Amino acid sequence: MRLFVAVELPPSVVTAADAAGRLLRERISQIAPRARLTWVAVDHLHVTIRFIGDVDEEKATEIGGALGPALESPPFTIALGHVGAFPGRGAPRALWLTLVTDSEALVALEEAVSARLEQAGIPRESRPFNPHVTLARVRDPAGLRGPDLLAGLAAPPHAGGRIDAITLFASRLSSRGPTYTALRRMSLRG
Repeated sequence: MRLFVAVELPPSVVTAADAAGRLLRERISQIAPRARLTWVAVDHLHVTIRFIGDVDEEKATEIGGALGPALESPPFTIALGHVGAFPGRGAPRALWLTLVTDSEALVALEEAVSARLEQAGIPRESRPFNPHVTLARVRDPAGLRGPDLLAGLAAPPHAGGRIDAITLFASRLSSRGPTYTALRRMSLRG
């Protein structure tokens, strides 16, 4: 079973992310029509707090138990920022939206989740936490690169939304794309 912990986006944020994705698709079809991308389905948009990976049923139960009680992390507001790409230079491998939020709250949330996962035997990430909303993964860039890709793409207008819980998801991969199943929701309080 493949697991990850994520923030589910409020409807207003999902709508804004979808609009940003449509504008980006239009631009890509004009500047790199042969590029192949896999776009994240609107109902799959989220902010990954921690990717856990493949675990067996017993470990999944242990992880769910460790994450179970409400987190002593305050609820916060989240909004979308500008479009970005990984890596920052050359052909991108992923396209994403930055977040405009109380960064201290989001970093504290990641720290609280990581501490609980560590108790369940899941080591901490070696990479720094970089919260974002993935819009697409690039399968074949076919000319997709350079400053024209992201130039002038502003943050999508929206009101943002309140985050007061996180979710432990199971992800099943198939030829039709991933299927996410919410295993447990944990409230934020503080």
